[in-house]
Order: sequence, then C-alpha cells, then structure tokens
Amino acid sequence: MRYLRTMIAMLVIVGGAFVVPPAPVGAISATNCTLSYTVVKNDSWSKIAGRVAVTMSLLLKANRAKTSTMLLIGDVICLPKSAVTKKESTGLTLKSPAKRYTAAQSEAIIREIFPDSQENRAVAIAKRESKLNAASYNYCCVGLFQIYFTAHRSTLAAIGITSAQELLDARKNTLAAFTIYKRSGWGAWNM
Repeated sequence: MRYLRTMIAMLVIVGGAFVVPPAPVGAISATNCTLSYTVVKNDSWSKIAGRVAVTMSLLLKANRAKTSTMLLIGDVICLPKSAVTKKESTGLTLKSPAKRYTAAQSEAIIREIFPDSQENRAVAIAKRESKLNAASYNYCCVGLFQIYFTAHRSTLAAIGITSAQELLDARKNTLAAFTIYKRSGWGAWNM
C-alpha cells in the first residue's frame, strides 16, 4: 500500500505538462505534530487510542477525523500531547497484593456481588480472563476481570479506585467489573 501511495504521489505527465496529483482519498499525513504514529496492519482508531493511552475522541480530534475516516497502512497520524508511546511506557509494575485469594474465594466474591441472573456469566468471564487469579496482571489489565485501568480510570475513580494496584484485590476488582457492567453491559469483555 505504501508503494502504491508513493506511485500516486509521483508526478504525472498530462499532455506534456507535469502535474502533482492531490493526495488519495483517505490518505492521512501528520504535519505540525508533537508526537506522530505510523499506521500498521490491523490498526484502527480505537486500537491506536488504547495503545497510546488516550481516548478515541481525543485521538480523532487531534487528526480532525471521524470514526469513519479510513486508516491505511503507512498513514502518519498525530497523537495528542497526553499520549504515552512505547518508548515511554513499559506497562504496569505492581507490588504483590497484601491479601491472596483462592479461586474458590474469588468465585464466592463474584457470586456475592453480581446479581443471580449474571453471576454465572461473570464467573465464566473471570475464569477466561484470569483463571480466577486475583493477582494476575499484564501490561495494561489487572485482576480477576483483567480491567484496563487506564481506559476505565474515571469510572474507577468514581467508586474510589485510584490506582491499578487496588484492582489486585478480588473484592475491589469485582466491584469495579460490576460497575463497568452496569454502565455498558459485557461489552468490555466481549471477544
């Protein structure tokens, strides 16, 4: 695709005169950006926003784009000033939790917090996400329900969770998951 774009951008001979064609529809080229990002295979606005820890609306605004604006491999887009690039972020580094929960204890907490009509689905999701290990985490996501701390920061702050470390507690993680579920259903965990 990059080769094709380069070819399109080359001078075109029209009736003996050289003409520079306009940029192809959908082509994006960042100019005057503090931070930029080059689109790679399988990228989307939401994937890029998640990767650099900004909201999708902020990313779209920085590029004067809409969700329907096509991204092509090789496009260079602007990142908001608040973006965290790979060079700056190595992911989450958390301490070992103060309290450890067994899988049975974690499941009991989930069944206690979620309504009866949703508890089996909640347990199944926690098993898939963390194998009911409340102390599990990776570069972005924490605890039983593998909650993406950065993406849900404001929702979590509203219930008193202000650090990713707190999500290693099975009860807090389940309360956070239930709050996210009440706000948007199972969408955060759909695959």
